[in-house]
Amino acid sequence: MRQLAISNKKLRGIPRRLRALKKWAETYDSRFPVIADEDYSYGYWNDKIPVHFSLVQGKQTNRNIQSYCAQMLIDAAYDIYQSKPADKKNIRVTCSIVLPDMFSSELCLFTSEDYFNMHTQPGNNIFGQLSLLHGRSLVKEWDLVLPNDFSELGILRVCENDEGEIYYSEHWYIGEVSKK
Repeated sequence: MRQLAISNKKLRGIPRRLRALKKWAETYDSRFPVIADEDYSYGYWNDKIPVHFSLVQGKQTNRNIQSYCAQMLIDAAYDIYQSKPADKKNIRVTCSIVLPDMFSSELCLFTSEDYFNMHTQPGNNIFGQLSLLHGRSLVKEWDLVLPNDFSELGILRVCENDEGEIYYSEHWYIGEVSKK
């Protein structure tokens, strides 16, 4: 279950929470999600990482916990990829690991190539200024296991909020991200 942190109290039950995340990832084993018609019109289907905010972000987390959570997203995406029906080959199966706001990370199935390109091609669009993260690999930095047929793509997003403040975020897409 996704939860925001209201207090600074120490997060309890971390091993239990990580086991629950592993169980969630395993629910996608041999199961391709049902994608509603409206999701096709939006260009994507997604499922946010089901964890407490403090588990993946803030002073109570660490690289090992974040790495484990990222690996569970990758494993779930790969299970979906392996169970993809023949009539859904045009759908891109990915997970998006967002830094520093890892709570925004998700499984994402792109039903539209144009929408995928909006997320991953350098330039300006509704998501801000996008540029490729050259010379870096989250898989290597975090010792993640990249399944066969999967690749990674790092995107730096620079956007401005309503108050005019500039915000930087890294979006690491792992899955079917190679050019088709």
